[in-house]
Amino acid sequence: MPASSHSHIASPDARDRLLEAASNLFANHGYQAIGLRDLASHLGLRAGSLYHHIESKQGLLFELIESSLTDLLYETRQCLKGARSTSERLPCFVQAFVTYSQAHPDKLILLTREAVNLSEEQALQVERLKNAYTGLLSEIVVAECGLCGPASAPRARSIAQAVLSLLCGQAHWGTIAAAREQMVAFVQGIVCTGKVSEVR
Repeated sequence: MPASSHSHIASPDARDRLLEAASNLFANHGYQAIGLRDLASHLGLRAGSLYHHIESKQGLLFELIESSLTDLLYETRQCLKGARSTSERLPCFVQAFVTYSQAHPDKLILLTREAVNLSEEQALQVERLKNAYTGLLSEIVVAECGLCGPASAPRARSIAQAVLSLLCGQAHWGTIAAAREQMVAFVQGIVCTGKVSEVR
């Protein structure tokens, strides 16, 4: 007897397939352009079947973005644990980002482009995770540049945000994997502006 469409929903990996398909479709076509009917059709399901797994399309987007940021934070912290010295922490941070962006290009697009579609409450939760991630890099910048004093935190955060803009931009252009060492050198150049500023 052929399996019905509902048997797909009951399978253990159905939710993973749903998340993977949503991530891919939202990243490649844009969140606004993809409806739940499109997603269901892509999975070979009826649109109503999706509600066994999600509350709403916006809730699905939030779950994808939140889990992506949580994973990126975790993987970055794990990579930083492997640094044997302060000077190795910045290359480790960049390495973790490159590895993540290579493994999950769709998720990176959702993080950087589609968060504008979240509710205010969801956006605040995402912002807290982004702040934690930026904070990791800010701590590295403070140590790398030997910053101190009341102006050190905002200066380090500005440098960290410049670095993240570079990394995210390069990842979208698709060139980040080809020039990993060069990317580390670019990032170190940006971070070094903190040292120059302190001397002045």
